Amino acid sequence: MIHVLPGMGADHRMYAAPAWQCLASTRFLNWPAHHGETTIKAIADHVITEAGIRHGDIVIGSSLGGIVGCEIAKNLSLKALILIGSAKNKAEISGLLTLLHPLARLAPIEFIQLAAGKHPSELTQMFSHSQASFIRAMCAAIFDWEGLDETRTKPVRIHGTHDHVIPIPTQVDLTLDGGHLIAMTHAEECVRFIKTAIAI
Repeated sequence: MIHVLPGMGADHRMYAAPAWQCLASTRFLNWPAHHGETTIKAIADHVITEAGIRHGDIVIGSSLGGIVGCEIAKNLSLKALILIGSAKNKAEISGLLTLLHPLARLAPIEFIQLAAGKHPSELTQMFSHSQASFIRAMCAAIFDWEGLDETRTKPVRIHGTHDHVIPIPTQVDLTLDGGHLIAMTHAEECVRFIKTAIAI
């Protein structure tokens, strides 16, 4: 089974492009309801339980979804872990975001969501329906995260050359001419490469 995790403030609609629907035996997940989890490990444990992820499964994640995927890989022996515009440790996240993340606790996220909900784009609609408590908690949790244990799992990485949230790392398996949302803007290229990488 393939489990696909969205980015922060997004849901399964992040993978609405027809190309993504060509992946067989795939579940496009939403974030579970936030019950006060404050660490990446706690969210990963919640996702494993709610989604029924098992040893031998494949996890694909964009942005926060990839970070949580890394933590899942520390708990389970996955067939493959695929990171799309994501990080395998906190050092890979933009330096500016590192400096700004303490402000997330003070940001008027509910007000921002209300404003975003009035904009018709799919991305802003997803953000407007996300749990504010989840967004606040994860903004902090990312910077307390220990990162991926690469002795257990080596990820396959797809990254955009113009990603300003998580600048392109030194070792990437597929580089695309795009930004942080390549799972949406470059769906065909991502899926084509994933099919080859996991031999399906």
